[in-house]
Amino acid sequence: MDSIEYHRKELEIALDKNDERRILPDILDSDRAILDIGCGIGQSFLAMDCRDKICIGIDIDEDALRYGIDNYGSRIQFILSDASHIPLPSNTFDLVFSRVSLPYTNIPRVIREIRRVLRKGGRVWMILHGRDMAARYLSQAMRSGGIKRLIHVIYILLNGYLLKYLGVLVPYANGRYESWQDTTAMQKLLGRSGFEVRVREVSRHTVLEGRLV
Repeated sequence: MDSIEYHRKELEIALDKNDERRILPDILDSDRAILDIGCGIGQSFLAMDCRDKICIGIDIDEDALRYGIDNYGSRIQFILSDASHIPLPSNTFDLVFSRVSLPYTNIPRVIREIRRVLRKGGRVWMILHGRDMAARYLSQAMRSGGIKRLIHVIYILLNGYLLKYLGVLVPYANGRYESWQDTTAMQKLLGRSGFEVRVREVSRHTVLEGRLV
């Protein structure tokens, strides 16, 4: 499945309010500017009531962004960017969210960037990938993934433990990041950055919501 096909399937899920996989943040009347980290083709914004809002999405997938610009550019602003260095001014957004991209980022650095671009009182919303998901990846890799996939999954597992116990991550050989996230460790990371945090379980997913105080 190429990236465009993947994002179009994600759009179908996001538009179907009866699909339990549809997990999106709530939009408040006071939210004037919203940032989606890992926006793909803009599927989350397309499924949310973002009328009269400034909706900006960042992603590193050039093909997805090009598709989004061609089809939805009148409704969403798309920016090619890594979440570790968001090319936008400080104190800009009322809500920053990340549905699926957080595990593929340098999380401590991304949290600092989210704090920078949020206005005081602004909110962060993110879905975590827990250790059980990484364990499933390991089981699959041991059965049929091949040695390269197995090494990569072991890296994911170890990186998750680094994040949990030391609050740091290291990149893989290709310079990219991937990890699983411990809920308590993520709460502490957000708390140290000035967020009041609450945790919710939604359709077997762990959602963290924080408000910058």
